[in-house]
Amino acid sequence: MRLFTHRRYASLLVGFSLMATAASIAACRDITSLAQENPGALSGSTLFVPGNAQLIVNGAISDFECAYARYVVGSGLFTDELSVGISASANFDYDARRFPTNGPYGTNNCAAAPSATQQPGIYTPLSTARATADTAAAYLEVWTDAIVANRTKLLGQAYVYAGYSLILLGEGMCSAAINLGPEIQSAELFTQAKIRFDKAITAATTANDAATLNLARVGRARALLDLGGAANRAAAAVDAALVPATFVANTSPDAVNARRQNALFIAISQSSFSTVDTAFRNVLVPGGTTQDPRVAVTDLARNGTATGSRIFLPAKAPTNATAMRVASYAEAQLIIAENAAATGDLAAAVTAINNARARTAGVPAYVLPAGATAASVQTQIIEERRREFFVEGHRLGDLRRYSLPFTPASGAAYQYGGVYGTLTCFPLPDVERINNPTIAKGS
Repeated sequence: MRLFTHRRYASLLVGFSLMATAASIAACRDITSLAQENPGALSGSTLFVPGNAQLIVNGAISDFECAYARYVVGSGLFTDELSVGISASANFDYDARRFPTNGPYGTNNCAAAPSATQQPGIYTPLSTARATADTAAAYLEVWTDAIVANRTKLLGQAYVYAGYSLILLGEGMCSAAINLGPEIQSAELFTQAKIRFDKAITAATTANDAATLNLARVGRARALLDLGGAANRAAAAVDAALVPATFVANTSPDAVNARRQNALFIAISQSSFSTVDTAFRNVLVPGGTTQDPRVAVTDLARNGTATGSRIFLPAKAPTNATAMRVASYAEAQLIIAENAAATGDLAAAVTAINNARARTAGVPAYVLPAGATAASVQTQIIEERRREFFVEGHRLGDLRRYSLPFTPASGAAYQYGGVYGTLTCFPLPDVERINNPTIAKGS
């Protein structure tokens, strides 16, 4: 299903300034009213007016969806979900986890496909998405219901997409900065995400906007898990338990608008830049002999230009207009399962695992094996997440949160030259370090 249907007009706000701030509405106005040399540029003084509230939020959603699609491809290539299909040194560095801090992960923006999916931008697109959503929320906080129709609903949407942008920055980046502020670590990014989700839940509840409310509940639960600790995990399970079985939030792609096309399809099927890694090929249904539909892939019967590469496409991305899943009931249930296992309630963990499995036809129920322990069920939950969230932008965060090994290991020979690097997250890029006056240069 499509969470929102008005996004076709969002491209008018594509590429809004990275420097937009939501610290205060005055700060927003100062930044968006700067004189521009480009005569074709939109004027902040005419764009950021109450009559454009819907358009502004549409733009924030569009920026997030584009950034999310690039993050899925980029983080997949960085981890063990995807591998290189094209013979290009920058792609090899991406695949081998050894890119420099001036690499394309930091500088590439959310441009139109296919070029933006070869070495996908991570930091700039997500920072832009965060900024546009925070800016939209800042204006909506000042505007009133009398001058903006559905203001509270729009406010919830702006906050929820700001929250998801921060979640991905925290899970994928080693560190980041907000609004030219100091360098902050993942824990602070997750804390900032939770603040946005808190506000989104309040606004969506007031507006009776179930779609945004459930998206925010899953987002806050994810942020709480990322923050760690028993209390946060329990609170995450409380949020997750409120998510209905019918809930799913998808992007709203467009077969014509290249910026909104399915980035996995473009990177793999259309361009052969990447392919599904061998670790995710021929993953069988538990206890069976056929492909697990959650991890199903198709051999496209062609090779990439990288020696020995074979192009496999995830079944989740059959066309350039296929939606990409952002959040779901299945995710909520696996969060519940994780808390249940950690507290020793193995029966509840099994129920939640099977609630998630039941959302995909052809996946059998999980049966608790004899002698199962909380630790072994937790291991099963990690495997469920690996399969359920294949190419959905969770893998890098999970590898970090569970302290799982990156494979192949650092120092192992890389088939296209050199060795695998030591990176386990995307380092703060030079584009931020050099241009942010708050961050000490060379630190």
